[in-house]
Amino acid sequence: MVPAPYFLMSFLLFVVLFLGCILGFVFRGRIVESLRDSMYISLMQYGRRRMLTVSWDMTQEELQCCGVQDFGDWGEHIPDSCCMDDYGGRKRPCQQLQTSHTIYREGCFSAITKDLVQSSALMGAAGLGLAFSMIPGLVMSYYLLTVV
Repeated sequence: MVPAPYFLMSFLLFVVLFLGCILGFVFRGRIVESLRDSMYISLMQYGRRRMLTVSWDMTQEELQCCGVQDFGDWGEHIPDSCCMDDYGGRKRPCQQLQTSHTIYREGCFSAITKDLVQSSALMGAAGLGLAFSMIPGLVMSYYLLTVV
C-alpha cells in the first residue's frame, strides 16, 4: 500500500507548513523584541570580539545606519563604519563633528526590521501558497487510500 505513507507524509508536511506560517505571524512581535535585545548585547561586545565587530561594521556600512536606535548608542566612541563616505570613497571624520552630513542618523534596528518585515511577508505568503497547493494532492491521495 503505497498511498498510506505518501498521504501521511504529505499531511504532516501540510500541517507543519501551515502551523509554521501561523506561529510566525503570531509571534512576530517577540521576534522583533528578541532581535533588539540581541543587538544591544552584541553592541556591548564591539571591539572585544572580532566577529561581532566585523558584523557590526558590515551591517552599518551596508544599511547605512548607526547603532541600534541611533548613533547615541555608541556613546563617545563612534566606529568609523557609522561615518558617511566622501565622494572619493574615504570616510568623513564623524567622531569629532557629529552632523547629518558626516554620520548615519538612522538606527540599524529600524533598517533591519524594514527588510525583515518585507522578507517575512513574502516568505509567509509563499509558505501558505505552498501549503494550500498541497491540498489537491492530499485529497487525491486520501481518495486512493480509501478506494484501494
